[in-house]
Amino acid sequence: MSDFKVGDRVKILPGVATPFVGMEGIIDEVQPHDEGIKTMSRHIVMFDRREKRAFYGGELVLVHKAKTRAAVQS
Repeated sequence: MSDFKVGDRVKILPGVATPFVGMEGIIDEVQPHDEGIKTMSRHIVMFDRREKRAFYGGELVLVHKAKTRAAVQS
C-alpha cells in the first residue's frame, strides 16, 4: 500500500528528480511493487501540462489544500 492515493496533490522533493523539484502535480496512478515493498511503489504524477512522470514515495510530499474562504465561513 502507498502513502498517496489517486487524486492527491503532491510536490516533488529535492533529490534525484532534479528537473521536477518544487513542481506540484496530481497522483494519476499508483503502481504497487510486485513484492509488496511499500517504498518501491511507483507514483505516476500528472503535471499541469498533462505531462506524466513516475516517482517513488520518498520523492514526494502531500500538499494540503488551503481552506477556501467560503468553507471557513460555513
